[in-house]
Amino acid sequence: MAAVEHDANGAANGPEKPHHDERELAAFIRDGSLRRPDQAFGDYYSGKSASCALGAAYDAMYRLPDDAGGKRPTRDLDWFFDCLDTVKKCPADGCRKRISLAAILVHLNDDHRWTREQIANWLAGSSTTPGA
Repeated sequence: MAAVEHDANGAANGPEKPHHDERELAAFIRDGSLRRPDQAFGDYYSGKSASCALGAAYDAMYRLPDDAGGKRPTRDLDWFFDCLDTVKKCPADGCRKRISLAAILVHLNDDHRWTREQIANWLAGSSTTPGA
């Protein structure tokens, strides 16, 4: 049975690309981090060598130009990784936020200053979290 793709209005368009889960998202974050080894805070990309966790995943998917300053991941990242819309509790010690996974990735990166590797480990199901 072939899956079907849907347009913006929900109409079927043919074979659907598979959606991916949190473990695969973690792998994309790791892959994108190799391309831009420095971590960006407060923006998806900074200069030619820095990205935040979500920016790293997007970069791994699309291989952005070296100077990606000002670029933002598009909604297709949310479609490809439908887990990004899932509401979760922030895993940081003492944090009480319950927000979408996409927002948690930005929150962990910018507010708790978790490394992209720590974020990827948490996404992949690692039992260790910073400060735990």
